[in-house]
Amino acid sequence: MTTDSAPTSAETDEFYEVTNLVLLDVWGDNFHQGYWESEEDDSSIQVATERLTDLLIERSELGGGGRVLDIGCGLGVPALRLAEKTPAEVVGVSNNQSQIDEANQRAVAKGLHDRVRFDYADALDLPFPDGGFDVVWIFEALMHMDRPRALREARRVLRPGGRIVITDQLQLGPMTDENARLVREQLDLMHASPLLFEDGYRALVRESGLELVEFLDISRHTQITSRRVIETVDRRYDELLARYGEVVIPILQSFRNPAALVPELGYALIVARRPG
Repeated sequence: MTTDSAPTSAETDEFYEVTNLVLLDVWGDNFHQGYWESEEDDSSIQVATERLTDLLIERSELGGGGRVLDIGCGLGVPALRLAEKTPAEVVGVSNNQSQIDEANQRAVAKGLHDRVRFDYADALDLPFPDGGFDVVWIFEALMHMDRPRALREARRVLRPGGRIVITDQLQLGPMTDENARLVREQLDLMHASPLLFEDGYRALVRESGLELVEFLDISRHTQITSRRVIETVDRRYDELLARYGEVVIPILQSFRNPAALVPELGYALIVARRPG
C-alpha cells in the first residue's frame, strides 16, 4: 500500500492554522460533515453534524464507560459530545496547538475536564503505551495522514478486542479525466492523501492487523454537506475576504471547488477491532 503521496504533519498543521478561523465562521465548531436523512431533510448544519457524531458514539459501544482516543480531535466538539452521552474518559490529540488550546478551554467550560483532555501529538508517533485505550476514533482525519502508518499506530494503542471507528472520504467508482483532475487538485489543496475504493479500504484495515466489523457507505446522507459549504462561501465570499484578508483566498477556493460535487466522491463509516 503506497504512502508516497501522504501529507506531512507540518503541512496539515499549517493548513488548519488559518482554516480553523474560516471553518468556525462558515460551518460552525464541529469540523465535520453532516448527516441528512434525505434530500428533503432541512436540518441545520449543527443538527446534521451532531447526527453524524452520534453514529460514531453508537458504534463505539461505550455505555459502560471506557477510555477513548480521538485522533485528529479538532476543537474537541465530538469528543465532548461523547463524554456528555457516555461515562467514558476521552483523550483527544491534534498536531495543531491552536485547536488543542481551544478544545481544553471548552472542556473546562463544560465541566468535563476531569474526564476529557486534549494533547498535542503526532498521530504517527503517539505518546501512549501499548493497549491503553478501549476505543480509537479517527473522525475525518485519516485523509490527512499516511493511512497505513496511522492505522498501525492506532492499533498499537488499542487494547486487544478494542474498537476503532473511522470516517473517511471514499471513491465510489471510475471518474472522468476532468473529475479526476478536479479531485486531485482539491486533495492537494487540503494536504490530503489519495482516495481509496471500498476494496482498498478493506485491504488497508486487514493489512493494518485489524478485523473489519462494519463498512457503511453513507455517501447519500453526507453529500448535502458539499452543497451547503459551496452555497455559503459563494454567498459570503466578499465578506470573508474582507474579514480575513487575501491569506484565505486558497482556503475559500478550496471550499467552493466543484470537485466536492463529483458524484464518485463518497463517504464511509468503518468499524474495526484489534483481534483479542
